[in-house]
Amino acid sequence: MDLNFLHGTLIEYRCHKGYDITSHTRLVCQEDGGWNGTAPSCVPAECESPPSPEHGWVNVTDASLGSMVTYSCEEGYVLEGEPVRHCVSGQLWTSDAPVCRPVSCGDLGAIANGTVHGGDFVYPEILHFECDLGFVLKGSDTIACQADGRWNGLKPHCELVSCGPPKVPSDITFEGTDYNYNSEIELSCKPGFILKGKSTSVCQADGSWSHESLSCVPARCGKPSPIPHGHVLGSEFGYSSKVKYECDEGYKLNGEPTLVCQSDG
Repeated sequence: MDLNFLHGTLIEYRCHKGYDITSHTRLVCQEDGGWNGTAPSCVPAECESPPSPEHGWVNVTDASLGSMVTYSCEEGYVLEGEPVRHCVSGQLWTSDAPVCRPVSCGDLGAIANGTVHGGDFVYPEILHFECDLGFVLKGSDTIACQADGRWNGLKPHCELVSCGPPKVPSDITFEGTDYNYNSEIELSCKPGFILKGKSTSVCQADGSWSHESLSCVPARCGKPSPIPHGHVLGSEFGYSSKVKYECDEGYKLNGEPTLVCQSDG
């Protein structure tokens, strides 16, 4: 092969497959028989090292043409895409880079008479549970999605608040058999006594009855009103006590002569 070049000859360098040229150089043979520059070099073709995915790693052993990289994810994440990529011509890696997606624990669903806060259902999501007014949570108020794709507990449930039978003094009675939230009972005293306090009590959201301190006091009717031209006989005015009206001489009584003190005073 004749490797003699005449003045003005233009040459261009190219590399074999698997190699990249260090600079795209064209040389021209000059009048003095020399070239107007130096020849470039051919180096092994390489791909740029790809970045690691979020929540994962990329294992790069070699970036030369034909080499490969492998991808893996942290615990609690799964790889979406091809786990292996190869360096091909043009300094490109095959396929798109994979990503690490969080493991799903699945939808637990809603809870009756309550609310679930948080809704991605993936690692490391934490769900918070809250009951409506008048209901109490049975179970843990939080559940976490674990790296193995399972929830770390059972879904709680909401139960209707119960106040239970009211605690009242022995001389007070109550009527009503429903002791759940918003239920109402009637309170009363034995005949001859008057209830001091409200006669109704409501089961509240915190599980307590709405009534405060209660007591029964003896019913008293007070001194009866006098009548013109007459007088009252009797000095006891408590429950079931009797008083009698009599008229002065020359007057006649119009109405019942005897009054009885009633249980309501």
